[in-house]
Amino acid sequence: MGNDPLIRMRTSITRLRGLAGFFFRRKILGRDLPLLASFKLTYQCNLRCAPCPYHRRDAHLRAHIRWEAATAALDALHRAGCRIVVFEGGEPLLWSDGTRTFRDLARYARNLFLCTAATTNGTLPLDVPVDVLWVSLDGTKQTHDRLRSGSFDRAWENLGRTSPVKLLVHFTMNRENWRDLGKLLKDLKQRPAVRGVTVQLFYPYGQGEEALTLDPGERRKAIGNAIALKERGYPIINSRRSLEKMISNDWKCHDGLLVNVDPDGSITRGCYVRSRGEIRCGDCGFTPVAELSGAFDWMPGSILAGWKAFVQS
Repeated sequence: MGNDPLIRMRTSITRLRGLAGFFFRRKILGRDLPLLASFKLTYQCNLRCAPCPYHRRDAHLRAHIRWEAATAALDALHRAGCRIVVFEGGEPLLWSDGTRTFRDLARYARNLFLCTAATTNGTLPLDVPVDVLWVSLDGTKQTHDRLRSGSFDRAWENLGRTSPVKLLVHFTMNRENWRDLGKLLKDLKQRPAVRGVTVQLFYPYGQGEEALTLDPGERRKAIGNAIALKERGYPIINSRRSLEKMISNDWKCHDGLLVNVDPDGSITRGCYVRSRGEIRCGDCGFTPVAELSGAFDWMPGSILAGWKAFVQS
């Protein structure tokens, strides 16, 4: 994207117009369009993180999508009206097929969508051609290393380098790490390239990681802590309203805005967990879906959160 303010402003305006057109077609014309795609390219990963169920699937027969299937899925998402695609894994930056790498696939997607993004563990170079890159940090060094295969130093070093990509940090609150959020936010002042932090709550997929699940009391405390830090001026992108709604999960979910692609090439509409695990709405911790749903219902805080995450360049 570069640092030219005029180019960045024009890009933001283009995205805003595109999203306005989407909401007009969806809400006014009643067209059943998905907005955001979660695209899992591979289950393969260079880490074995305790909270993650996906690296445990990397031995599956179809755990890594091929170029032809990936581009066909992207074309299908574009035809369906999808506007945003987020690449995930496993570790999406490891993806390759023959001579094709993640960079090639990201460039292909950039020609189709208003905004492209990826979520990475941060251990690989971050100069990839997406519009937004989330780096997962799950605590300060000791906690993060325990949960995420000793990877803190590599991720922290990469976050300290100049990058043309819009960098955000993603923090998944669980029983072991939620108290680390404040210290991590203070430490991130040393990483000026990071432009914001998103938080969500750990979701148990039932593959041996259930001990990380927040009980109701811990869930309330963790969310209250995140809200307090946001109100103290730390750059948490989530809206207060959506965070509060996550305490008891009494928010209206518009999961028809979501579409999922898995490494076997399958495409499903609806909940992020659909085809990936058992759907238990009471355990939902997916704050991005709460924000997306809130924006669809014209909630100002969620609209602002969406602006900061996907529109502002």
